[in-house]
Amino acid sequence: MQTALFLTDCSVDSALSLRNWMAERAHQPLRLTVVHPYEIKVGDPLHKSVCKPAKTNALARLDNWTAMLGDIDNQQITTETLFASPNVALMIHLLIRGYDYWVVENWSVVDEPAVGALLEQTRTKVRALCENVSMMCVA
Repeated sequence: MQTALFLTDCSVDSALSLRNWMAERAHQPLRLTVVHPYEIKVGDPLHKSVCKPAKTNALARLDNWTAMLGDIDNQQITTETLFASPNVALMIHLLIRGYDYWVVENWSVVDEPAVGALLEQTRTKVRALCENVSMMCVA
C-alpha cells in the first residue's frame, strides 16, 4: 500500500478536490495522512490560554472538512493538526515519516528551493490533485 501526505487549509475547494482525486483512484490502495497546520496570531503569547483555543478551533475545522469528503473510505485516511506553518509542517512530516508521495493542490509550493531539496532528499514524489498543476485546483 502506498502512503501519501496532504496538507489542507480546510477549505471547501480542497475537500472537493481531494474527494474527486481519491474517487478517481478508488481502485488503488492508499494510506493518506491529512495534516491541517495552524498558527496563532502574530504577537500572541505562547500560552495555554491562547494555544488551547487555537488547537480546538483547528480540530473543529478539520472535523468539518473531513465530513465534506463524503463517502470515501475513512479507514485509509488519518487526520491530524499541527501547530506550525504549512512549510514547517511539510518539512517535519517528510523528515520524520516516510511517504511515497505528497499530494499538492498548489504546484507553485513545490518550486521553492528548500522544498525541492527536501523532496529529493526523502525521495518523495509529487502528485497533483488536478491536471492543471500551474494553478490552484478547484473541483
